[in-house]
Amino acid sequence: MLTAESGSRIQDQVPQLVLLLTSKKSKDSVQQPADALHQMGVLTLAAGSRAADEAEVVRDIVFLVDGSSYVGNNLQPVLDFITEVVNRLDVRPERVRIGLMQFAERQRTEFYLNTHNTKQDVLSAIAQLRLMGGRALNTGAALQYALTNHFQPAAGSRGREGIQQVLVLITGGPSQDEVKRIADRVALEGVLTFAVGAGQVEDRFLKTVAFVENLAYYRRNFADFIFGYLIHILSFFKSFTVTEKPGPSGGERDVAFLIDGSDDVRSDFPYILDFISKVIEPLDIGFDKVRVSVVQHSERPSPNFYLNTYRTKDEVLRAVSGLTLAGGRSLNTGAALTFMKNTILSPANGGRAGKNIPQFLIVLTGGRSRDSVREPAVALKTEGVVPFGVGVKNADPKQIEAISHNPSFAFNVKEFSQLNTRVKALRVVCGRYLSAL
Repeated sequence: MLTAESGSRIQDQVPQLVLLLTSKKSKDSVQQPADALHQMGVLTLAAGSRAADEAEVVRDIVFLVDGSSYVGNNLQPVLDFITEVVNRLDVRPERVRIGLMQFAERQRTEFYLNTHNTKQDVLSAIAQLRLMGGRALNTGAALQYALTNHFQPAAGSRGREGIQQVLVLITGGPSQDEVKRIADRVALEGVLTFAVGAGQVEDRFLKTVAFVENLAYYRRNFADFIFGYLIHILSFFKSFTVTEKPGPSGGERDVAFLIDGSDDVRSDFPYILDFISKVIEPLDIGFDKVRVSVVQHSERPSPNFYLNTYRTKDEVLRAVSGLTLAGGRSLNTGAALTFMKNTILSPANGGRAGKNIPQFLIVLTGGRSRDSVREPAVALKTEGVVPFGVGVKNADPKQIEAISHNPSFAFNVKEFSQLNTRVKALRVVCGRYLSAL
């Protein structure tokens, strides 16, 4: 159906949407066809009866609950919220597993993902929860505790089996320790974090913790957000997937950067190099793990190094820090995209698509391309490459969107100094994931 012959305008970058309506569980596997649609950039939404929804949902969900005085007398609305979420999920060992922990200055496990085998046991344990108490919050330490103690195979986590890991933070106050660094690490470990808050916690803080900003939810009062956000959160539980099934050894990636090397970015080139370094810093770079390439382009592409040039992270970071601007008066980004597909991502230069290793392309430009980017971008996507577009200053947002895997993979900022605001999202995707909203 989604072909030009059938009337689809996917090659014209018109967003494609598939709405699935069903009342029963499918008898055959839906994973491979769904992945194929995703690779094409098709947005898929599913709606059906509760039985149909539950049958296809497999998740490990840990609730991280503020047990301090910031919640205090609002414990019951919090428990009501958790209870309602659990009631709407198919809780059993082979489907949805639930874990629960509290935190204040310290952390306390209430139960692990493999503690209870039935929904009723989980609900009974939730009903018995009593606040641990405390006057301050160390949210960063709590996130680390959840990662170290709950999202582990011994605690019932199935993350290594490709099951989506979910963390739901519920908090009412500010943290006294550092959070952003550990929140990034949680994301890079394959955990989808929701941040739900009320009272004295700031919306800005919740957005820092959440996997992406639209998974942060704030209301002034606890009683207000409970059912207002319930359906939204449940819909994400059932449709949002950021983990992927591991490749041959679970950590391989080919990550290529195509950056603006024209004279127009000369004064901003240090920002570009800093951006690249920050994106790749958390990656597990190695010849049998993550490989990195950087190419500049203006009128023509100019490779700085290939996917098989360097074998260690230190070598890559040194190479990036030592780059100098190639120069040029204009941009032919379309031709550069073709070069990336045919040369940089090819087996001859270290590309591993033939071994089913995911390939990512990050295109960063500060100006409009003179040639067409649409056809070369479609050719890249057809080969299975996942492109991201980052536009700055005079870049054409329509071209950036056309380059990207889908519109959600396109980013635009006004100044190069603002590139660091996009680092987290690209770190996450290139580190462990194939998709994000």
